[in-house]
Amino acid sequence: MNLEAILRIASPHFLNLCERIFTYGPQGKLLLRNLEEHWYTHCVTMPRYNVFPCDTIADTLQLLRSSSMDSAPFALAVIATSRSAWNEPLLPAGRVSSHKIAKVNVIVDASESKSLLQRKQRERKVWWRKLVQSPSRFVLAEAKKAKGFDVTEIEAQFPFGNITVETITHYPGMRKLFPQTENSKDNVADVHIVEHVTSLDWGCLALLCDSYMSNKSTRAYIHPKLSPYKTVFRIVKREDDADADAEDLNRFVLYLNNMLRTRGISTVLTDVEEIVEMCLIPFIVSVDGTSLKNGIVHVKNRSTTLEEAVHVTDLVQYITLRTC
Repeated sequence: MNLEAILRIASPHFLNLCERIFTYGPQGKLLLRNLEEHWYTHCVTMPRYNVFPCDTIADTLQLLRSSSMDSAPFALAVIATSRSAWNEPLLPAGRVSSHKIAKVNVIVDASESKSLLQRKQRERKVWWRKLVQSPSRFVLAEAKKAKGFDVTEIEAQFPFGNITVETITHYPGMRKLFPQTENSKDNVADVHIVEHVTSLDWGCLALLCDSYMSNKSTRAYIHPKLSPYKTVFRIVKREDDADADAEDLNRFVLYLNNMLRTRGISTVLTDVEEIVEMCLIPFIVSVDGTSLKNGIVHVKNRSTTLEEAVHVTDLVQYITLRTC
């Protein structure tokens, strides 16, 4: 399957490249949001050093220095729109005019910069591999020179070409980023920067391509952490069920649906089978008349096709452990 075919399948609800810009359908907007939140957790919240979100690097550095919060290592995180060219060979009709990026500049002592660079290369590659059906697609490309600096790209390899999803760059001697004062000149001479820039737009496209090109089957899957909706409910009716039983099952499903939503688990209410495949929903919860008596529902994982019996009191924890 080539890139054009994948876009034809995914574009109505997920993603398309229209007039050289990324345009998202309703499910695609949720995918992009989930990817950004997952990136934020790993790159801003979890690192061992301080990471400060900012809009303007120079102004934030000035503020951190004035408040004595600039002890290395620390990092600045920016989410912005970039107009730099990415993946031009994939688009013979012309490059994408802009794409959303998430960037982290880690400011570190020169003596630690090489080890940090190597660690970041490993960490970021592993981060991408954990999100896909075919982890071996995501590799570190050979380092190359760009404006005098060494740049390493993380690529997703496909038969139609490679999609660069992230760049990792080492900047030595970054005195110019710091406020130029007499007291600071000697202190910043040995400061380096390790920068990693993720393209959230190109990342979404790579994840969708991986999902639709999985070797497991003809069905598409996306990681539960990123899926637009985590759960859908299915009522299993028997021929001898009375109308009253059907009404009770409907109320029971609404109760379970609201229970998951209040705990931050996204769901969608539908009885249309095609929507489960269209939205790439990872978990299907089946409810029948017996569930009303013993509280047992059956949860099917679309990726593994395994189905497990789960008591409703454990349903939130069951879904949470598999989507977080």
